[in-house]
Amino acid sequence: MLTGSYRKRLEADLIRWAHEGWITPDGASAIRRDVAREHAGFRLPALLGLFGGLLIASSVAAFVAANWEAIPRLVKLAMILAGIAVAFAVAYRLQKAGSTGGADAATTCGVLIFGAGLALVGQMYHLPADWPGGAMLVALGALVAAFLMRSNGALAIAFVALCAWSGGRWDEAASGMHYGFFALYLPALWIALSRGNRLVHHLAVLAAAFWLGMAPGQWLLNSFDYGLLAYGLAISVAFVALGALALDRGGPALLTACLPWGLIGLVIVLNSELARILDASEARAGHAFLFVFYAYAAAVPVSVLLGAIARERRFAWPLAAGLLLALLVPVLFWSDRVSGMPGKIAVASLVLLAATALVIAGAAGGIRRILTAGSILFGVAILILLWQTIGTLLDQSLFFLLAGAALLVTAWGARRLFARLNGPTGEAA
Repeated sequence: MLTGSYRKRLEADLIRWAHEGWITPDGASAIRRDVAREHAGFRLPALLGLFGGLLIASSVAAFVAANWEAIPRLVKLAMILAGIAVAFAVAYRLQKAGSTGGADAATTCGVLIFGAGLALVGQMYHLPADWPGGAMLVALGALVAAFLMRSNGALAIAFVALCAWSGGRWDEAASGMHYGFFALYLPALWIALSRGNRLVHHLAVLAAAFWLGMAPGQWLLNSFDYGLLAYGLAISVAFVALGALALDRGGPALLTACLPWGLIGLVIVLNSELARILDASEARAGHAFLFVFYAYAAAVPVSVLLGAIARERRFAWPLAAGLLLALLVPVLFWSDRVSGMPGKIAVASLVLLAATALVIAGAAGGIRRILTAGSILFGVAILILLWQTIGTLLDQSLFFLLAGAALLVTAWGARRLFARLNGPTGEAA
């Protein structure tokens, strides 16, 4: 699905290209029509139909709830089954009529009725309370509906229910990984890879991130260790590298959804590490645990691979360098010298260098989200450094002076490099 920023940029480029004579007006019009067809997946009537169906379902649910105790059990069960059957019958008919949006809305309502029905059946027959098991059944039903009816709404419900199921089992066991998650996640991921819906893509990525966050086990939450920040940083770096690689090489659209969430995690963790190193009570050596090494074993090769095989090197090399520099920050915390002045300067320098690399990568590749993430990381890091100084104010002033001078030199070198790379094209034109 095309984003609004892409369409605005494309429209500006089409006007400029037509003015320069690089494309004909007819060619520009053809491109606009093709983009409009691709964006035609959004239908206001379908969205309004979904909202209307939800309101009607809420009305029926409220009416039934008001008279629930007076209704016999078999009638209640028949009403639930009838609601599901009617919703899917309407979805099938709309799909045959060519209204994919309406069919999706009706299927989503059917899945919601199915989920509510499971809870009501459990209440009616006093079944043992096992809400994670109920979430698993909802996920399974939603997955079947998503496959048979090609419903993105049902697939979105499946991902949410999967996380609820896995989270419940993880909480019950109070321990490590819930491998049963993949029995339903892998089929859901396979279906999501064939869909163009960005909400589904983001939910698939967030579900994977949710499971990875639970993987170390609940004992780490009871005895929080800063190794969790290193683990989160490595996962974020791997997500950014995967998303950027898919964006550069034209990989699955779902993988590109890894990029924004990885950038969010990267900015949060690096600024947390910087604030911690400058706090006298928190600046102490951390401890790595096994999952940190697992995460680094994935993040480092993927980052190197990004720089090695990317087509757009001007974008990939700075980004890969920034990711690898970010991964060095937790390594410094595993040193006994982390709380001293050299450790604080090293961490602050690495964070600012990583932010600068992200800005360069975003500007060179024209990827606004990377440019924005680098700018936010740099700006927040400066605010943290002003809030908690490195040594005395004189030391702080010297650090900013040297960092600013280094950035000016980098900007001068980047300008000359880009001018040299773009020179032949300008001369040929």
